[in-house]
Amino acid sequence: MKRFCVSMLIALALADCGGGGGGGTGPTPSTMMVSAGNSQVGAAGAALPDSLAVIVRDQGAAPLAGVNVTFTVTVGGGSVSPASRATDAAGIAKTRRTLGPNAGTQTVTATAGNLTPVQFSAVSQINGAVNIANSTAGPLTDSVGAIKAESLVVLVTDQAAAPVQGVTVAWASTGGSVSAASAPTSAAGLSKVRFTYGTAAGNQSVTATVTGLVGSPVSITLAATAGTAVSVAKTAGDGGSAAPGGQVTYTVQGRDTHGNPKGGVTIDWAVATGGGSITPPQNTTQTNGNATATRTLGTGFGAQTATATAAALPGAPAVTFTTDAAAIVQVANNFFSPSSITVPRGTVVTWEWQGTTAVHNVTFGAGGPGNIPDKTSGSGQLTFSTAGTFSYACTNHPPNMIGTVTVTP
Repeated sequence: MKRFCVSMLIALALADCGGGGGGGTGPTPSTMMVSAGNSQVGAAGAALPDSLAVIVRDQGAAPLAGVNVTFTVTVGGGSVSPASRATDAAGIAKTRRTLGPNAGTQTVTATAGNLTPVQFSAVSQINGAVNIANSTAGPLTDSVGAIKAESLVVLVTDQAAAPVQGVTVAWASTGGSVSAASAPTSAAGLSKVRFTYGTAAGNQSVTATVTGLVGSPVSITLAATAGTAVSVAKTAGDGGSAAPGGQVTYTVQGRDTHGNPKGGVTIDWAVATGGGSITPPQNTTQTNGNATATRTLGTGFGAQTATATAAALPGAPAVTFTTDAAAIVQVANNFFSPSSITVPRGTVVTWEWQGTTAVHNVTFGAGGPGNIPDKTSGSGQLTFSTAGTFSYACTNHPPNMIGTVTVTP
């Protein structure tokens, strides 16, 4: 009986203590939280003053030792050392954080098995600064060569948007020029330079750089417009040729002292030699600086000229366009145009193949100036040195393709 009672007491004691192999478990990791080191501020590229630390607890909220924690840099670069560590008797695992080279928010994530990851954030500064932003006021458009009335300005601040003094900002420009290659920030966090527009009309740009700051480089785009018009120049139509009575197009451009196209210049057009006409008699250069007129040549052969004058500009600059009124016959599909022409002795007549896919030639009879062989494109020329009337044809397409050249003494 005594032995039985002792056995019962032992069984009851085991039941009260959760023993006896009835499914009891030891402590397991349940939560991980930041213990220390979050929200620090440090210099870019340097180690933070305090370690990053997490604490791991078991299901009973007691610190748990021996849990392996991995630390990983997730934003901003830099490093952690060590990259993994087991929790100590207080349930804490620590690492040291060296920030990356740039300013701004940088993060590290701590993980341990299936526990919810923990994130550490730190602010990286460069000379105490984090951000750089454009703070320029006033218009960004002016004439070539002008100095912008207001300075170009950037603002340098820390993570709390407070201005930072003494940060050197590097300035550079494309198209124009800045008054200084670098300028430190003032007590208000401002770095300023003056800008002079370049001599070429169009967009020009300036950059303000503090390497590593958030927002760097700051880019500022300006626009230079053409200055006062001082001259005109021929841009299209000069030196060509057309048949007498034919039409050609001339284009002139108003320009400033740097050669930039200038709109708003009044152009007077006039026939100088050769007769014919030109329209319109007057117009104004467009925003691209160009003005265009159509010349109808006179009935004669040889050089014919017309002028374009900007009478309102100093010195009334003018240009002269020359077109050779030439004997030209178009070779089309199964016909010559014109089919008959009259030219003075010594004239060079040109046949031009235009818009035809068929093979055509120009063949004269006895006494003619020569022949032009089969072609589908291009041109050919013959010189008429003897007075008379000369008939020709395309031997591939008689009798439709025929023509005559009458040469006067």
